[in-house]
Amino acid sequence: MNKKFTAIVILSMILLGAVCGYTFYLIFMSTSESLLIHCVSTGIIYGLINSLFTLFFIHRYSILKVDKQKLEQEIRIDKLTELYNRYAFEEDIKSLNNSSTYTVIYLDIDDFSKFNNTYGHEAGDNVLKNVAKTIKGSIRNIDKAYRYGGEELIVILDECSKELALKIGNRIVENIRDCDNTPYSGITVSAGLASAPDDAESIVNLLRASDIALYRAKEFGKDRLVCYQKKKEQNFTDKL
Repeated sequence: MNKKFTAIVILSMILLGAVCGYTFYLIFMSTSESLLIHCVSTGIIYGLINSLFTLFFIHRYSILKVDKQKLEQEIRIDKLTELYNRYAFEEDIKSLNNSSTYTVIYLDIDDFSKFNNTYGHEAGDNVLKNVAKTIKGSIRNIDKAYRYGGEELIVILDECSKELALKIGNRIVENIRDCDNTPYSGITVSAGLASAPDDAESIVNLLRASDIALYRAKEFGKDRLVCYQKKKEQNFTDKL
C-alpha cells in the first residue's frame, strides 16, 4: 500500500466517523448542545480505529494474494530448467482452441541418454539447462516454452504465422547447435513444427502432427527442424 492510499483510507474513515457521530447527535442528543463535541469526537475516534483495522486487513489480503501468485507460479515452473512444466502445459492448452493461429514446436535433445551415460547425469542436467536457456533467448516474449518430460520440450507460438514460426524454429535449432557446452560435446536437437489451422484445428491433433514431424527430423539425420504437412513432411533445415 502506498502512502497516498493509506491517507485516503484514514481520512475517509475519520470523516465517516464524524458524520455518523453528528447524525447520532441530531437524532438522539439534539436536546443537549453540550454533547455535540462528544458525539462527533467519539465518531472520529471510532473512524480512526476502523481505518486501522481496514488497513490491516487490506495489508494481510495483499500479502496473501502475493503469496498465492508466487505459489501458483512455483507449481507451474520446472525447477531444473526454469521452463514451464507439464502441469502448466496441460492448463495452458485449454485456452488454445480459442486462438485462431498458433504453432507447436516439439523438440527432443538428440542422443540425450547416450550423453548421460557417457558424461553422467550432472552433465545431462547442464545440457537441459543450456537448451532451456537457449530456447528462452530464441523466442518472443509472448511465446511459452515447456519441459514436457525428460528431454522433450515444447514451444507454443501464439498468434504466429507459419512463416514466422519456421524462422523462430530454425533459430532455436541453430542457436542450440552453436551454444557453448564445453568441456563436453556439442548439443543438437530435432524439432517438429505444426501450425493451426493449416495442419490441425485442435491442440490434440496439432501435438500429434508436431510429434510426427519430430520423428521425421530424427529419420532425416537429427539436428534439424521438420515442418508437418498433411501429405508429407518436408525438411526445412539442412544440417550445417
